[in-house]
Amino acid sequence: MRICISSTGPGLSDLVDPRFGRCRYYIFFDDIRGAYEAEENSAGVH
Repeated sequence: MRICISSTGPGLSDLVDPRFGRCRYYIFFDDIRGAYEAEENSAGVH
Protein backbone atom coordinates (compact mmCIF):
# COMPACT_ATOMS: atom_id res chain seq x y z
CA MET A 1 0.00 0.00 0.00
CA ARG A 2 1.19 3.54 -0.74
CA ILE A 3 0.47 6.25 1.81
CA CYS A 4 0.55 9.99 1.03
CA ILE A 5 1.66 12.34 3.81
CA SER A 6 1.69 16.14 3.64
CA SER A 7 5.07 17.41 4.79
CA THR A 8 7.00 20.61 5.43
CA GLY A 9 10.11 19.15 3.77
CA PRO A 10 11.32 16.28 1.58
CA GLY A 11 12.66 14.04 4.35
CA LEU A 12 11.10 11.61 6.78
CA SER A 13 12.35 13.66 9.73
CA ASP A 14 10.44 16.77 8.56
CA LEU A 15 7.18 17.71 10.22
CA VAL A 16 3.73 16.73 8.99
CA ASP A 17 1.98 19.74 7.46
CA PRO A 18 -1.67 20.04 8.57
CA ARG A 19 -2.52 21.94 5.35
CA PHE A 20 -2.81 19.05 2.89
CA GLY A 21 -3.61 21.13 -0.20
CA ARG A 22 -1.06 23.84 0.59
CA CYS A 23 1.80 21.79 1.96
CA ARG A 24 5.29 22.17 0.49
CA TYR A 25 5.84 18.46 -0.16
CA TYR A 26 3.95 15.20 -0.45
CA ILE A 27 5.74 12.12 0.76
CA PHE A 28 4.62 8.84 -0.80
CA PHE A 29 5.56 5.92 1.44
CA ASP A 30 5.42 2.32 0.21
CA ASP A 31 4.93 0.13 3.27
CA ILE A 32 5.74 -3.11 1.42
CA ARG A 33 9.16 -1.98 0.17
CA GLY A 34 9.82 0.41 3.06
CA ALA A 35 10.77 3.11 0.52
CA TYR A 36 9.57 6.65 0.05
CA GLU A 37 9.73 9.44 -2.49
CA ALA A 38 9.05 13.16 -2.04
CA GLU A 39 7.26 15.37 -4.56
CA GLU A 40 7.16 19.13 -4.32
CA ASN A 41 3.62 20.53 -4.34
CA SER A 42 3.85 22.95 -7.24
CA ALA A 43 0.10 23.73 -7.14
CA GLY A 44 0.07 24.76 -3.48
CA VAL A 45 0.44 28.37 -2.39
CA HIS A 46 3.29 28.50 0.10
